[in-house]
Amino acid sequence: MKLNHKNKLNYKILLFLLMFSLNIILGFNENTVVYADENEKAEINSLVVDEDNYEQFMKETVEPYLDSKRLEGYLKINNDINLYYQKYKIENSKGTIVISHGFGETLEKYREMIYYFLCNGYSVFGIEHRGHGRSGSLGVVDKSQIHIEDFNLYISDFKSFMDEVVKSEIGDEKLFLFAHSMGGAIGTKFLEEYPDYFDASILNAPMLEVNTGDFPEFIAEAISWICTILPFGDKYAPTQKPYSNKYSVEDSCTSSEPRYKYYYNIQSNNKEFQRGGASYSWLKESLDITEEITEKENASKVETPVLLFQAEKDTYVKPRGQNEFAQYAKKCKVILMSGSKHEIYREKNGILKAYLNRVFDFYNNNL
Repeated sequence: MKLNHKNKLNYKILLFLLMFSLNIILGFNENTVVYADENEKAEINSLVVDEDNYEQFMKETVEPYLDSKRLEGYLKINNDINLYYQKYKIENSKGTIVISHGFGETLEKYREMIYYFLCNGYSVFGIEHRGHGRSGSLGVVDKSQIHIEDFNLYISDFKSFMDEVVKSEIGDEKLFLFAHSMGGAIGTKFLEEYPDYFDASILNAPMLEVNTGDFPEFIAEAISWICTILPFGDKYAPTQKPYSNKYSVEDSCTSSEPRYKYYYNIQSNNKEFQRGGASYSWLKESLDITEEITEKENASKVETPVLLFQAEKDTYVKPRGQNEFAQYAKKCKVILMSGSKHEIYREKNGILKAYLNRVFDFYNNNL
């Protein structure tokens, strides 16, 4: 069909109005997905540790620097749990970043990130969640098992840490959250219950929907519920096993072998850091809490600006729960990291540089 002059004019007007409307919609949509560019250039790039000389730089530069700044302690909870924490305070800091780590992790896995935070002018506090690292084992079958009877204990622990350790020391400084995976579920629930604590938050591949593998989620929910009702809640869930020191970059959460090898050596030589799979009870609690977190009535309580990173090659958590949360939270932007596995903060440099640029742009813009 040929368009006459009048039709062409109407077509152009219609196209203009359509594009104008689309720009308005996107301009007001806080949850727009942005694809990070691996080739982004910023000052942070020169700070990123060279993978070809990774272990040497970590041992000769990063570790001594962190050792000179670190203070550590324990927070007693109900006379039976001692939560290990670290703090790194620098003079004239821009603000304070609080780390909430992931499933089976310790703060030692965050040495490189803590180094970047400090070098960019931020003080850092971090806690090892109950059942992890130096906060002690809760495993029943063996000490490497990760077990919890109520996921909300993680949140109440984090609240105690914030009140008794962090907020008592930082004064009027801006306060930021950096939460990964399981720690992202803890952090998200905390943001929903206590929306006034943090000035801005980063959720790094947050566990807002568990990847239950070959089992559909409703099957995993039913099995974990039944086994918890029966006296099997403290047994290993399907496919879950004790800690193994098998070396396998391919099966890991990062595609950076130097970073994988560095923490592998730390973990292999320290029994406190060796954690394996989850119990039925942990699985049930995690499935329950992630469903609760992503409900509209709860996610909409989060007023804090949130930057949520998704990993394109994530095999540990699913994006649907993250997208649901982002849809309902008031100020949440989603960034999909192309080519990244679950641990974006430990990825190869091409991905890590783009990621870190986004991280510090976000924190700096919320000062």
